[in-house]
Amino acid sequence: MSEVRNALKEAKKAMKDNDFEAVSKYCKIALKHDRKNYNALLFFGRACQELGKYEDSKKALMMATQIEPDSPVAWQGLAVLCEKQPHVSTKDEYIIIYTRLIDFVKDDEEKVDSTFRKLAKLHLDNDDPMGAAGILRTLVDRLTGEKRITEAWRSLAQTLTAVTNLPKEDIPKLQEALEHSLNDSVLGENETNYQNYLRLLYRTGQRTKLVLAAQNMAKIFPTYLPLEWICRIFVELNAYPCEEQEFPLSQEETNVYITRLLSINKTSPWGNLAQGMIYSQEGRLVEAKAHLRLGADNVKNNLIGWELLRSIQERSSDWPGVETSCRKSLAILSSDNTPTIPRGEDPQAYGTQLRLMQARALVHMGHKNHLKQAVTMLEEFYKTDIDCGLLLVRSRIKLLEFDIASEVLKELEDIFGSSYQLKFLSATLLHAEGEKQQAKQLLEEIVMEEPGFAEGHLELGQIYFETGEMKHAQICCMRAGKLNPKLARAFLYLGHFFRHEDNMDKALKCYEKALSLSPSDDDVGAALSDLYRILGKYEANIQLLQRVTREGGRASCGWAWLRLGLHHLALQNHDPAIQAFQCALTINPDDGPSYECLGDAYLARGAHTAALKVFTYASQLNVTAVYPRYQIAHIKQIVGENLQSVEDFEAVLKWEPMRPVRVVSLVGLAEALLASARKHQEQFFMSNVKDACTQAIFCLIRAASMKPDCSCIWKLMGDACLMLYPMPPSLAPFTLPAKLINREIQDLDEVVEVTKLQVLQMGTRCYGLALQGTPEDALLWHDLGLSTYLQARVQEGSSEGSKEEATIRDLLSHSIQALKKGLTLDPSSSKMWSSLGIVASHKWSGNNALAQHSLIKSCLCQPSAVSWTNLGAFYLSHGETQLAHEAFSQAQNLDPSYVTCWVGQALVAESIGHYEMFDLFRHTTLLGIHLESCIGYSHHVTDLACDRTKQGQRSTEDTLKQALPPATDCTMFYTRSVEEDAIGLNMAGLTLEMMGLYESATRAYEMALSSLKQTPDDSGNVLDGVRANLGRTLTAQGKAEEAMVHFSAIKQPDYFTQCGLALASLKAGKFEEAYNGYTAALHWLAPDDSQKSHILVALASLQYKFQNSEEAKKLLFQGSQLQGASLRGLLVLAALGLVLGDAVLTNAALAELTPHQHNKEHLHNIAFLRAAEATAKGNIKEAKCILSRTIHQHPSSAPLWRALAQHLLTHLPSTKQSRGANIITVTTAAAACASAAAKLTQSAGLHKTIAQDAVTSVLATIELERAKKSKEGVSLRQAQRAVLMCPGSPEAWAMFLAAQVVSGRAQSKNICQLAHIWSQKASPGVSSWLKTLATNIENVA
Repeated sequence: MSEVRNALKEAKKAMKDNDFEAVSKYCKIALKHDRKNYNALLFFGRACQELGKYEDSKKALMMATQIEPDSPVAWQGLAVLCEKQPHVSTKDEYIIIYTRLIDFVKDDEEKVDSTFRKLAKLHLDNDDPMGAAGILRTLVDRLTGEKRITEAWRSLAQTLTAVTNLPKEDIPKLQEALEHSLNDSVLGENETNYQNYLRLLYRTGQRTKLVLAAQNMAKIFPTYLPLEWICRIFVELNAYPCEEQEFPLSQEETNVYITRLLSINKTSPWGNLAQGMIYSQEGRLVEAKAHLRLGADNVKNNLIGWELLRSIQERSSDWPGVETSCRKSLAILSSDNTPTIPRGEDPQAYGTQLRLMQARALVHMGHKNHLKQAVTMLEEFYKTDIDCGLLLVRSRIKLLEFDIASEVLKELEDIFGSSYQLKFLSATLLHAEGEKQQAKQLLEEIVMEEPGFAEGHLELGQIYFETGEMKHAQICCMRAGKLNPKLARAFLYLGHFFRHEDNMDKALKCYEKALSLSPSDDDVGAALSDLYRILGKYEANIQLLQRVTREGGRASCGWAWLRLGLHHLALQNHDPAIQAFQCALTINPDDGPSYECLGDAYLARGAHTAALKVFTYASQLNVTAVYPRYQIAHIKQIVGENLQSVEDFEAVLKWEPMRPVRVVSLVGLAEALLASARKHQEQFFMSNVKDACTQAIFCLIRAASMKPDCSCIWKLMGDACLMLYPMPPSLAPFTLPAKLINREIQDLDEVVEVTKLQVLQMGTRCYGLALQGTPEDALLWHDLGLSTYLQARVQEGSSEGSKEEATIRDLLSHSIQALKKGLTLDPSSSKMWSSLGIVASHKWSGNNALAQHSLIKSCLCQPSAVSWTNLGAFYLSHGETQLAHEAFSQAQNLDPSYVTCWVGQALVAESIGHYEMFDLFRHTTLLGIHLESCIGYSHHVTDLACDRTKQGQRSTEDTLKQALPPATDCTMFYTRSVEEDAIGLNMAGLTLEMMGLYESATRAYEMALSSLKQTPDDSGNVLDGVRANLGRTLTAQGKAEEAMVHFSAIKQPDYFTQCGLALASLKAGKFEEAYNGYTAALHWLAPDDSQKSHILVALASLQYKFQNSEEAKKLLFQGSQLQGASLRGLLVLAALGLVLGDAVLTNAALAELTPHQHNKEHLHNIAFLRAAEATAKGNIKEAKCILSRTIHQHPSSAPLWRALAQHLLTHLPSTKQSRGANIITVTTAAAACASAAAKLTQSAGLHKTIAQDAVTSVLATIELERAKKSKEGVSLRQAQRAVLMCPGSPEAWAMFLAAQVVSGRAQSKNICQLAHIWSQKASPGVSSWLKTLATNIENVA
C-alpha cells in the first residue's frame, strides 16, 4: 500500500506542477496495485482530460462513480467533461450525471438553480418536455428566493406551452405555472403568458375565469386580444346558455368592452358578433344583421356567426339573407378545414338542416330560379319529412307545375295520411289552376275544421278579393292577421282592400306593416313603392328601394331594382339607372319591360349603339311588342340612318298599334322622312327631297286627324311645306292631301295638285294652328315669319303689275311683324334677329336701318358664322366691300368649315378683281355645295378655258385638268336647282363638252336655248352663243344636219360660227356648201393670216375630196406661205406627198416640220410621217427605229406608243420560218406599247383617245394569244376593261366581241345582238366587220 500512497503523493505533486504526463504515469502505478483506488481514478481522469484522452478520462471517472456513488467529486468531473466535450457522452448519460448531481447540491441556491435548469434543458434537448417540466416543478419547491421561483414558474410555463398535445393530467400544471407567471409587467413575455393562459382557460372550459383574466390583461395591455376573448365568451354564453356558467360582466361593462374593441378594430369578428347580439336584444334587427354579417364573414372555420345571423334573418323574414347564410355555412362545412359547429352537432346532420333551411328560404323568395333550386333540394327529403313535402308542393304550384304538384300531394297523403295542411295545399292548387269556386268551398271547410289556421283564412281572403267580394276578403285577411301577426301577405291584401276603397293612409300603413314582416316579398315591396309614388313620397320611395336593394344584393329584389332604375332615370341619373336595370335583368333575364327600361336609360345617356342592341334584343324576346320597335326606328333616326328608320316606322304602323302609339309612330316617320329630305337637299337630289316631304305631309295629316291639338304635328307639317320651296319648276306641281286645301274633305287619301305658292300658304296655316296650341313659342313665330317671307319671294318671281307688288309688300310686313313677335318672346335669339335682318333688307321692304341693326344684334346675341355671314352679305349687296370682308373674316374665325362665308370672301375678291378669287372659289367647292360657289367656280373655270391668251400654257392645262371635273359637278348641281338660268345652263354645257360628254352638253345647251326663247329681254348675243355651242356639240356627235340648222339660225355670225357651219356642212356631205362657207370665212371673217392658213387647209381637204389633188396642193402651198402658217397644213402637205408618191414634196414638207419635231401637240404626227416615209421606201426596220427613238425622247406621249404598237401589228413577220421564231416577241412588244399608251391616256385625262388606245391594246393582246395559242383569256379581260372605260365606243365593243370569239367563250345569241346594235353606230369599216361577224356566227349556229 505504501507504493500506492507514494504514487498518489507524487501524482498530487505533479498535478500542482501541471505535469499531467507524470500524473498519468503515477496514477497508472497506483492503479496497478489498486484498481479501485478512488483518488487514483480521479487524478487519472483529470490528467487524461488535460492530455486530450477524453475516452480514458470518461472511463476513469465512471469507474470512480461506481466505487463511491455518493461522492460528488467524480460526478462533478464527469459534468465538466460533458460540458467541455459534448461528443464524449450521449444525452441519456448527461441526464444521469446531472440527475445524480442535483442530489449533492443542497445549500447553494444558485448552484441548485443552475443544475436543475441544465438538467431540464437536457430533457428538452432529448425531446422529453414532460421530464423537463417535472425537473422545473421540483426546482420551484427547492428554491426559496421569490425572483428565482418566479423565473422557474415562467420556464415551466414556457416548457408546457410548447407541448403540442398536452395530456389532460398535465394541464393543471400548465395552468398553475401560467398563473404564477402572470404579473403587471407590460413586457411582451407577460403578454404572451396572458395569451396562453386565456387559450388554456378556453380549452378547459373555464369561461368565467377567462373573462376575469381577460379583464386584467385588458387593464395592462392596450391591445384588442383580451377584448376579443371577452366578446367571444359573451357571444357563446348568450347564444348557448349554460346553467353551470354565467357571463360575469354586466351589460354596461360588456358594452364598454365591445365599443372599445370596435374602436380598435372595426372588422373584429367577435366584436361585431357581440355588437350584433346586443342590437338583437334591443330589437334593432337591421343594425344587428349588419354587424353579424361582418362578424360571420371574419370568423374562420366557425359557424356560430352564421347561425346567429340566420336566426335573426329568419325572425325578420329576410329570406334572401337566410339563403345566403345557409349557402355560406354549407361552403364552410364542405371545405377541407374542420369547422366549429354550434352545440357540437354532427356535421352531416347539421348540413342537412342547413339545406332544408335554404330550400325553405328559396321557396319564400318565390322567384322562378329560386323555386327550381328549392325543388332540387326538397325532392331528396320530401318522402321522409312532411314539412319538406309541403314546401315541395308549394314550389311546384308557384312554378305552375300543377300535374307534378298533384302527384306529390297524392304521395304525401299515402305516406303521412290526410291532414288539414295537405287539404290546404289542394285548395291552393285548385286556386292556381283557376278553379276558384272549388278552392273556396274546400278552404271554407278547412277554416271550419281548423279556425286557428291563419294561412287558410288568408288564402280564402285572396279568393274573395279576386272575385270582388271585398268585405269577405277584408274579414278573412283581418282574421288571418290576428291569428298570425307575422303573416305579411294578410296585411298586403288588407292594403289592397283599403287602396281599392281609396283609403290611402290605411293602405300605406298596411303595406309598411307587411314590408316590416317580410322585407323580401316582391309583391309587398312593389305595392308599397307604387303607393309612395302615387302619394308623391319620393324620398321615402328612394329610401325604401335603396334599403331593399342594399340588403337583398344584386341577385334578388328584381322589382326594387326596376323601380330604383326608373326613379334614377326620372332624375336623369343615367349611370345609376343603367346599373339598377342591369341588376333587375340579372334576376329576370327574360323580362322584356326591363330591357325596354335599360334601352331608355342608354338612350337618355346618349349611348345609341348600346340602346339599339338592347331594344333589338327586347323585340326578339317579344315579337309582338311595339315599343322596342318604335325605339329602334327612333334611334336609327337619331344616328342618321334615315332610310332604315323609315322602314322600321312603317313596320311599326303595319302592326296597327293603339291610337297614341300610332300618332307618335306617324310623327317619328315624318321626322325621319324630313331628316332624309335634308340630307338629299344637301346633295341636291331635289326629286328625292320632294318625295320625302310629300310622304311626310301625308303621314302628318293622318296624325293630325287623330290628335289635332298637337302643336308639334302642325309644326312638322309646316317644316315639310317650307322644304319644298327650293324645288325647281320641273318638279312642280306637288301632289298633297286635299284636306289641307279644303277642311270639309274627310277622305285623307284624296289628293290635289298644288303650286309652290299654295304649298307655302299651307305651311303658313300649319304654323298658325301650331301657335294656337303654344302661342308663347318664339320659334313658331320665327317659322311663321319665314314662311310668309318665302311666299313673297315666290310671288316676286312671277309678279306682274302693282297689285302683286302690294301683295308682296303686305306679306313682307306680316313677316316682319311675326319675327318681331318672336323677338318679344325671346329677345336673345340670334336666329330670329338674323331672319329679321334678311327680311328687312328686301328691296320692297326698304328698311336697311332695321336690317343692319338686326344683323348686328344677331352677331352680338350669339356670335356665329351664320350671323356674321349674313351681315357680310348685307354689306356686300350695298357695295361696302371692306365691311363685308371683315364680317366674312369673323365668320371664318368662328367656323372655318362654313362654306357660305368663304363664298362671300370669294365674291368680295371678285368684286375688287383680286388675284385669289379663283382659289377662293375652288376652296368653297372643297368645303361643300353652295349655289353661288357652284356658279362662281364654273364661271372662272370656263373663263380660263376660253382665254386664248393662256391656251397652250402648261400651268393652264394642269389647272384645267384638275378643275374641269369639279366644275362640271358644280354646274350640274346649280342647274339642277336653278333650271331657268340660261347662263348657268350654257356653262354646264361648256364644262360637259370639255369633259367629252357631248350628249349631256347638248341637253344643257337645249335647255339654255329653251330658257332664252322664253325670256322677253334682249338676249340676242347670248342666244347666238348658245346656238353656236349647240351646233358644235351636235357636230361632234355626228348630227351634222341638226348642227347646220342651229348655225344657220345665228343672227350675227362671226369667224368661228361660220367655220362651225362649214364643218357641219362638210360632215353632212354637203361639200359645196362647206366650200362656200369656208371661202366666205376666208375672205370676210378671218381675223389674221394664221386663221386664213387654217381655212386654206380645210379648203385643200375639200379639193382633195373633189379628186383635185393639184388644186389641193396649190392651196396648201398658199397657206404655208402666210405669216403663222398652219402646222396642220404642213402635215397634210407631207401626207399628200406620201399618197401621191411625190418624195420631193414629202421631204420638203418634213424639212419645214423639222423645227417643230419636239412640239408636244404634233411630235407624234411628225414621227409617224417620217416612219411612213421609211415604210414607203421599204425600210420597215428604219420606221420602227424612228418611232422608238422619238419615244425615248418623249416617253410620256401616248400617241407615239400607240403608233409604235400599230406599226408592229401592221408589219408582223410573214414567212413561216420567221413567224414561228419572232411572232411572239413582236406581239408581246406591241401589247406592251399599246398598254403603255392606254395607261398614259387614262392618267392624262385624254378622253377622246382612250377608246382608240384601249382598242389597240386589246388587238395586240389578241394577236399575242393567237401566237401563243393560249386560252388564258387575257385579251377578254383587256376587252372588258376597254368597254368599262369607253362604254360608248363601237370600236371597244367590236374588240370585246372579237376577244370573246378568240377565247372560245362566245354565245352566239349575245354576240349577234351586240353586233347588230353597234353596227348601226360604228364607222363604215367597223360596221361592215360587225355585220360580217354576225352573219358568220348565225350561219354557224
